[in-house]
Amino acid sequence: MSMGSAITLAVERIIDPVEGMHQAIAGKWFSAVGPPGRPVRAVHDKTTHAVYQSVRVGAAAVGGLLDVAVKPKPALTERVQAYANGLWGDRLGRHRPRLGISMSARDRSGDQIDIGPELADAYPAATGHIVLLVHGLVDTERCWHGAANQSGLLDAIEKHRRLTPVLVRYNSGQEVALNGQLLAELVEDLHGNWPVPVDSISLVGHSMGGLVIRSACASAHKQGQRWIDDTTDVVALGSPHLGTPLEKFVAATAAGLGIAPETRPLAEFLDRRSLGIKNLRFGDVGESAGLPPGIDHHFVAGVVTTDPDHPIGRAMGDLIVRPGSATGARRLSPTSTHVAGNARHSALPHRPDVVIRVMGWIEP
Repeated sequence: MSMGSAITLAVERIIDPVEGMHQAIAGKWFSAVGPPGRPVRAVHDKTTHAVYQSVRVGAAAVGGLLDVAVKPKPALTERVQAYANGLWGDRLGRHRPRLGISMSARDRSGDQIDIGPELADAYPAATGHIVLLVHGLVDTERCWHGAANQSGLLDAIEKHRRLTPVLVRYNSGQEVALNGQLLAELVEDLHGNWPVPVDSISLVGHSMGGLVIRSACASAHKQGQRWIDDTTDVVALGSPHLGTPLEKFVAATAAGLGIAPETRPLAEFLDRRSLGIKNLRFGDVGESAGLPPGIDHHFVAGVVTTDPDHPIGRAMGDLIVRPGSATGARRLSPTSTHVAGNARHSALPHRPDVVIRVMGWIEP
């Protein structure tokens, strides 16, 4: 993973709309001046392009020096990589070899686990009850670790003598349906190479992770994969099954900015957000929008008010997803739902009441 590549990518994505807006505004004034302004415009355009290009080259140089001179902590580099993938993961271009994240199983420290005979060494105390933990947008598997003095869901699962957690990391900027297919293939390989016979599989997703899991289940049914027959529970924490208002606002803003030539470059910048983010507008999981049969589905929502039924809480949700979307009330029929009061979006994986409820659902 390269911090320098992340900086270079960010500058490239930001400088393009700035240059575009500059040219659009300048072009409007030069057009008003008419033919007398053409020589000045030619010099202006060449000069400004050279300036912006120098910024791009400078960013690349700084990024290269940073890679050589600075060795940031693994957690920081993972966070930067996760953000780069979440924002532009479907179009990383030349930065993909250094920044791209592949769908993979990870251990507690974040190291990738090869799926094959090596699983016996990675999980020496493996049980027949697998719990897959799938993170959300611009995040990593570290979201399950807990925060400060508060244990996370991962800690609770590791302490349970009959459950074995498997952490998953993926490129959250890719289309949800594609990540669902990749996750289904990963679980199929995991199921076929697990050190002991598999009795049951539970899948737990936070935010976008819940959508990816739903898509994976639909893909497994379609492909006739074996693991889906052993899957007993799906748990989604703060997942936007019916969409999120923030992405709807961004889409509307981009449409509005695209009307005027001066702000069109900014609209194009917003439109370059990843397909994964765009899927959150309506909770798009691919072809199958329903819940597959034979699996218990448990959806958890959060609201910022202490009272889960307070009108303000229902309107604001967990500041990212509203409870009506997280519980899928209008379109889906989950086995059970829970709305946690005084809960922000990122806190759901380590809220004590949520952890207790999830453990009650997934225990064999």
